[in-house]
Amino acid sequence: MTIATVSSTRDLALDVLPVDLIDDLPNAADETGTHRAGFGDSFDRIQAGIQGWLRHWEPLRLPAFTAVRDVQPSGSRGRSALQAAPTQPDGAVRVTAALYDGPQHDGSRGPLAWSRNWASVAVLPPAREAGRLFYRFRVSSRLVLDGRAALSLASTSVNFGVVSDAAKASPFQAPGFATPIARPLVGVQCREDQDASASQVFEGSIAVRQGETPAMAFVIGTDLLFEDGWVRVHEGSSTWIGPVEPGASGTVEFRYAPAAMLRVLGRLDEPHQVA
Repeated sequence: MTIATVSSTRDLALDVLPVDLIDDLPNAADETGTHRAGFGDSFDRIQAGIQGWLRHWEPLRLPAFTAVRDVQPSGSRGRSALQAAPTQPDGAVRVTAALYDGPQHDGSRGPLAWSRNWASVAVLPPAREAGRLFYRFRVSSRLVLDGRAALSLASTSVNFGVVSDAAKASPFQAPGFATPIARPLVGVQCREDQDASASQVFEGSIAVRQGETPAMAFVIGTDLLFEDGWVRVHEGSSTWIGPVEPGASGTVEFRYAPAAMLRVLGRLDEPHQVA
């Protein structure tokens, strides 16, 4: 039994069922044990590759933070300062303090204020292709406080900047860097056995050209304002940068997406038109 041949694709009208060809198909029992080959590659490999790429983020280790700014009261009232333990390459800044301000005797004395900042900058691998750099990280902060004062407020902050090419611009001069992306803890009162924590996730992206070397900068800040009394900032007080998923701090996550892929993904939801 043979199937009639078609001399030309134009001879077969696809809007009409070729009943004569279908009638000539062999019965299922005529060729038992045979399977047709040549369907081409399945979509499984592409799907697995896309899913694996979506799940995978590259880790970028942050260098140890460096103290860059220390503001404290002048004179004898500023002798007890906000202290910081030596920093390590774990994305964290740890602070302690033991402060005392005697009773006021006149109305001319204002509150005591401390403000300290620490900075870290990380350079990413060069982009192999033009596209976008995607990044994500978590900002966390904890204050373990104790005290009794007429005024006692502790706050933390994080500034962040990213540029597409460290050879052309500094992430410390990126637009908006001067405004903190987060103030995890604001105006926490130094009361007895006060333990406050906060955490926030950030994600973003920036366009990059082939061969450019992006860079990220972080500045962690701690501020303390108090008057007439005593305050202690205990060990365990810190602010740190880390990955989105729970785990060790000190890394941010990134990945590059080529421009060609972004163009394709941007059109995946467009329906195909029937001719």
